[in-house]
Amino acid sequence: MDKNFGLSAEDFDRLVGDLKKNETVFFKQIFLSHFKECMVFLQKQNRATYDDAYDATMDTIIQFRRLLVAGKLHHGNLKYLFTKMASQIYMKNQKAFLSQELKESDLETTDEQVVTDKEDLALLNLIWEELGSACKELLKLHYYGKMRLTDIAGHLNKTPAAARKQKERCLEKVRAIFKKRQTTI
Repeated sequence: MDKNFGLSAEDFDRLVGDLKKNETVFFKQIFLSHFKECMVFLQKQNRATYDDAYDATMDTIIQFRRLLVAGKLHHGNLKYLFTKMASQIYMKNQKAFLSQELKESDLETTDEQVVTDKEDLALLNLIWEELGSACKELLKLHYYGKMRLTDIAGHLNKTPAAARKQKERCLEKVRAIFKKRQTTI
């Protein structure tokens, strides 16, 4: 019975009926009891951060409710389905994040950091274009995504030491390109 969050077929029908009437007390009781377990699973299985696991699990609860109300889910292995949906939503969110392009408007600046010289910005864009895709991904995750190197290492299937070394090499490459461009300007 645990595979259905402890719901019998009758309880499941009651849950769906309640949701169709916008009564959510029973739904909250059932799914919030699985919330923490699902988050822990995402963190262990996918090396998700707490926040990413929380977001994916919350999105899954919302989607699961929609599917229940629409009559698209039936009594069966609901716990497995819920956890699988959470994993898929997490992976979809990660893929969407990784596919984001870094734009000038995305950069947070303070008054001291304002880039006023268009030549400096053009130089930074040229340096970025010369970097390989692996460096771009790592630097984007670390600086733009504010991910720790240990999390990046897990995401890239590397050891933390290898991720740290790759970051050092990427920054050295940025410095070398910058020096080279400075001498040609």
